[in-house]
Amino acid sequence: MRQPSLLPVFGKLGAKAPVAFVAAPVRSAGVVPRLRKLLAAHGGMVLKLSVIAWTVLILGAVFFMMQG
Repeated sequence: MRQPSLLPVFGKLGAKAPVAFVAAPVRSAGVVPRLRKLLAAHGGMVLKLSVIAWTVLILGAVFFMMQG
């Protein structure tokens, strides 16, 4: 049986060059780890609350469009 190539090929030109990384501002460096810890600890609750808020927003928009 023939083994597939292990090198990824994208299009005719082969692998694409890596995209340059843009460094984040220094003052926000402490915010990202805190957000990751918060989402790791309370990710399920944040997801549920965001779905509830989105649903209320959509229902409110439909309600006001029906009134006008």
